[in-house]
Amino acid sequence: MKLTFLLCILGLMLTAAHPASEIELVKKRVLSERVEILIPKGFEVMTEQQMDFNYAKAQSRPSVIFTNNNLISLAFNYSDNDADQDMVDIYAASFGKTYHKQYKDATWFGDGIKNINNRKVGYLEFMKPEMGHEVYTLVFFTDVEGKLMICTFNCADRQKPEWEPIAKQIMLSLKSKG
Repeated sequence: MKLTFLLCILGLMLTAAHPASEIELVKKRVLSERVEILIPKGFEVMTEQQMDFNYAKAQSRPSVIFTNNNLISLAFNYSDNDADQDMVDIYAASFGKTYHKQYKDATWFGDGIKNINNRKVGYLEFMKPEMGHEVYTLVFFTDVEGKLMICTFNCADRQKPEWEPIAKQIMLSLKSKG
C-alpha cells in the first residue's frame, strides 16, 4: 500500500516537473502565408473586438494575435519598415537600446541575433513589470519579403517555467520568405 502511494506521488511529481511536454505545437502559416511557425494547439486568433480592447491605448497593434483565452499571447506585426538580412543587425542594436531604456525595471535574460533556418533573427528576452505583476516576454524579428516582421510572446511570470521553453521552440521554428 505504501509503495503504491509512493509511486503515485512520484508520478505526480514527474508530471508536474514536465508540464511543457503536454503542450502540443502545430505548424501554421501566418501573415498571408509569408511565415511558417509552430503555434500551441488550441490557440485561436484574437477577434477584432478583443484586439480593440487590449490595444486601445497602443500606438499600433499587431497584425494578428494568437491566444489561449488572453492568458498567453503570440502576436505578429508585419510592419511597413523596410528590412533585409543586413538590416537585422541594425534593428537588433536599435531595439536593444530602446527596450533597455523603456523597461528600466526589467530583468533581462538575453538579446542579440540567432541563425534560425539559415536566416538572421534578432531577439530580446526579459521579464517586465506590468499592471501589478511581472510578464515574461520574448520578442523576435526578421525580414519577410523586404519588410520587418516582429513576433512577441507574452505570459505571466508564474507561467514562465512552463512556457519559456515553448516560446523558444516557437522562435526556433520560424521559417519565412526572404
